[in-house]
Amino acid sequence: MEFRRDLKYSLREDKLKDFYHDLIILDDWIPFVITSNLPNEVFFELGKHVKNKKIYSDRLLKHKIENGRSGLSLDEVLESEISVFLEKYPNLNLYFQLTNN
Repeated sequence: MEFRRDLKYSLREDKLKDFYHDLIILDDWIPFVITSNLPNEVFFELGKHVKNKKIYSDRLLKHKIENGRSGLSLDEVLESEISVFLEKYPNLNLYFQLTNN
């Protein structure tokens, strides 16, 4: 999926609760727009049950560094995160809806 600035994604908060378990065991970073909408008890469980904590930590760090070096605005980073996440995990696309601007 190619990132297009003229497209915006919005979070389908009503679907999040159906996928808390999938997020908790995911061994990768999760877009900020998702993590910021999780209840605290779910947020603090993220990464708790991943099989390889080193890979998980490395992926989080790499993502943080890449975002810091990207030169994108906050809105662009948020949209880019969603786009990359959907490309990596197309089965989780129920979290988002695409809205045309």
